[in-house]
Amino acid sequence: MNKEEIQSIIDELYLLSKKAYEDGEVPVSAILVTSNNRYTGYNQVEKNNNPFQHAEFIVINNYINDTKERYIKESSLFVSLEPCLFCMGAILKAGIKDLYYVLDDEKKGALSHYHIFVDDVLRVHRVEDNRFKELLQNFFIDKR
Repeated sequence: MNKEEIQSIIDELYLLSKKAYEDGEVPVSAILVTSNNRYTGYNQVEKNNNPFQHAEFIVINNYINDTKERYIKESSLFVSLEPCLFCMGAILKAGIKDLYYVLDDEKKGALSHYHIFVDDVLRVHRVEDNRFKELLQNFFIDKR
């Protein structure tokens, strides 16, 4: 995937995060890119009162429901916030090859806080984009 393709997906990810924010959800979004399709989603935890409705789980489940396959080979997952331990387990179990994330989550992030060792199983890429940090901060300021 080249730099322009990655930036285009990050721009789409930001629009999804804004939609989540407008819907009263924590503005965390995900885009799963496979060789045949693209699956998009954002957190639905508040709406559904369900802690399992993280953006990563939503897009992975959409893929599984669509294809009836449990492994997502040769795919890339883009997320606005570093996955939590729960989501990282699903990402690894699904066999996703590349993870692109924008914001670190030092309190609950699987990489930052729990120091999950992914080695060559999952290629992890950090993408810089300040728009996401401001959106997330504004969400929590508005909630208080």
